[in-house]
Amino acid sequence: MILSRQETPRGKPGRVNQKARTRTALLQAAAELVREGRPPSVPEAAGRALVSVATAYRYFSSAEDLWWEASTVAIGLQGTLDDAHQRVEAAGSDPHARLEALIRSLGFAMLDDQVPYRQLARTALEQWFRQADAPDSERVPIRQGRRNEQIRNVIAPLGGNLASNDIDRIAHALGLVIGTEAMIALTDAVGLDVPAAKRTLLDAGRWLLTGALAELTAERPTRGS
Repeated sequence: MILSRQETPRGKPGRVNQKARTRTALLQAAAELVREGRPPSVPEAAGRALVSVATAYRYFSSAEDLWWEASTVAIGLQGTLDDAHQRVEAAGSDPHARLEALIRSLGFAMLDDQVPYRQLARTALEQWFRQADAPDSERVPIRQGRRNEQIRNVIAPLGGNLASNDIDRIAHALGLVIGTEAMIALTDAVGLDVPAAKRTLLDAGRWLLTGALAELTAERPTRGS
């Protein structure tokens, strides 16, 4: 049914805009908490955004829901991911060059601004422990899969040269050098400063990919030999 101008509901744009402003205020407040090194709770974000806790829970039903979005805002993650994708594509079809571009953009960003990424890692660990004893059917993912998407894009040019199972193996292995765990291992466990950690990330990625390709593309025995 087509409504006339008189019959069209009034006031909705204003309500929609107000809801968007409230949601944005909550996210910005939670992002500030992330930047301060504190995992945001819904009540804390509500207090800082000057809205009621009941209202805040209408937008974010749990601290986890608020956390994932706030962390993205706090570290400008989407912009970092977009920049990484552009640099990878600009590197051409050589998987080594593409991997280096990803490490130099995403990996270096994590090393240069560690607090929010460490908060991401901590929240993921806390979520794992909360559901450690839950049945598999009730568990929810503790990560959003961004790392897998980035790695798959890096090695996409290998699709015509290797079997899908081999590409899977390479992608899984590269997960060791892309992500917050690599940053934490190099700076905390190994004890490297940021410049040394960056060089080591590049070394590790290059050696891992070179070794994998050398093994997987080695000449196999011909039938009957």
